[in-house]
Amino acid sequence: MDYRITGKGVEISDAIKNYLEKRLDKVDRVIYDDELVSFNVRIEKDGKNQYVVKFNMNLKGNIINVEERHPDIYTAIDFASDALEKQVKKLKEKIKNHDHRRSVPVERPLEEPGEFSPSDKISSVKRVSLLNMDLDEAVMQMEELNHKFLVFRNVNTGEINMLYRDEDGEIHLLEMAE
Repeated sequence: MDYRITGKGVEISDAIKNYLEKRLDKVDRVIYDDELVSFNVRIEKDGKNQYVVKFNMNLKGNIINVEERHPDIYTAIDFASDALEKQVKKLKEKIKNHDHRRSVPVERPLEEPGEFSPSDKISSVKRVSLLNMDLDEAVMQMEELNHKFLVFRNVNTGEINMLYRDEDGEIHLLEMAE
């Protein structure tokens, strides 16, 4: 399985790379090569002397995000890889069941319990603090983290703004009006 690994405040040694690869073998067994669009691994050390392991996986448009923390880097990798494997299996089961239901025509109301709904596409929920920064800081943060979008409160206007990167790499600003 191909993935990109980055570190922040942590040297990614060969031992860590080998351990990570060994742990991700379990996930690799349940993913077909043509399903994986991108997979990013980020390992960092936070201010509380804990290692943070973040996985961001794109499986044909279904995004899976996992974040685990632990004082021991190898335990953090264990927790994150286990959580990723669980979410990948859950997503694949959901897709399998959805495709199966679609192939068997049955007349029933749309709102019947157990039907697939758009909210079922959400693979993880993460609550983050709304960052207060000016536009220049937001652009720099988005570039540094290599994110496709960033939501923040503009300290100059007090409004919530969103920066996003289009397919051509251009950055656009949305200013939310209340």
